[in-house]
Amino acid sequence: MCAIIRYETKRGRSKTMYKNIGMQRVKNLNINNFTSNAGIKIRKTINPVVRIILNLAASRKMIIESQPKLEKNVPYIFASTHLFTDDIVAALVAIDRNAYALLGMSDQIEHNPKIYMAWINGMIYVNRMDPQSRKDSVEKMVKLLNKGTSILIFPEGGLNNSENQMCMPLFAGPWTLAQRTGCKVVPISSFNEFGSKKAYIKVGEPMDLANMDKKEALTLLRETLGTMRFSHIEKYATRLNRSDLGDDCYLKFFEDRKTEYLKEKWTRDVWDEELVEYIDKENSSPREIRTSLGKIVLTKENLPILYPHIVEAAEDEERDFKKYMKKNWKKK
Repeated sequence: MCAIIRYETKRGRSKTMYKNIGMQRVKNLNINNFTSNAGIKIRKTINPVVRIILNLAASRKMIIESQPKLEKNVPYIFASTHLFTDDIVAALVAIDRNAYALLGMSDQIEHNPKIYMAWINGMIYVNRMDPQSRKDSVEKMVKLLNKGTSILIFPEGGLNNSENQMCMPLFAGPWTLAQRTGCKVVPISSFNEFGSKKAYIKVGEPMDLANMDKKEALTLLRETLGTMRFSHIEKYATRLNRSDLGDDCYLKFFEDRKTEYLKEKWTRDVWDEELVEYIDKENSSPREIRTSLGKIVLTKENLPILYPHIVEAAEDEERDFKKYMKKNWKKK
């Protein structure tokens, strides 16, 4: 059930907001009642029709480049890159069977009517800001896999907004699920050049991560996903000269990424949740180390050493996409 709410902005303009009344319960379902045996069976039966509808409803033309021949009636952990707004649809269209999708878009679940299609397909809601919700989502996925149903996850967390990483560092989900269930992980890469109406999807061969340690498994999966995405870039990306990027290429990049997000409507500041990414607590990145420089007292002795890093930290501040979105997303 979807309610249509009309309201006036501060400037007196009339706007329409959708409220997914029927989806509110999804956010509160526990491990025991988030789905049922009957629901799993029905979704498997109607999956071919759902995939056709998703394909027709997508804003981009979905082109499936490769699909391995997977075992019938065997559950898999489908792990996809995450780059553009339609890549959830792209992955679901490319998968040859029903797969419940792990979704953490709280604002979209509350307000976007298209989410009902995700529910029909099968979905697992996770509040990415709530540690207990994250733990429960793992148990829900284990339950589905043990019942013979596949799942679809995006282990990068949020969309990849990096200007130079083929694949962002991965959350441990694929490895954890493989360890718990013995199911194989199937990598998926989808590519859409900004502004293009075509999306290319490549489904890789199943990977057995169950007998690997965490670091080895996630490194292998990340490298596989990154290689698949790079092959898409080599094949389909438009070649640019440096002069094509303008004087402020970061601003252009940020604006393009902002435009991608704003293809959906947002009712509140969601960027702490939407722009989540994995942080390795054991091995801090240079950027994370530079963040701590503000706590250091500068002296004549340490200034010559720290100055270059302070300059880099200032550049990090200017290139913080989350801060950019918090400041600019409402502007027309």
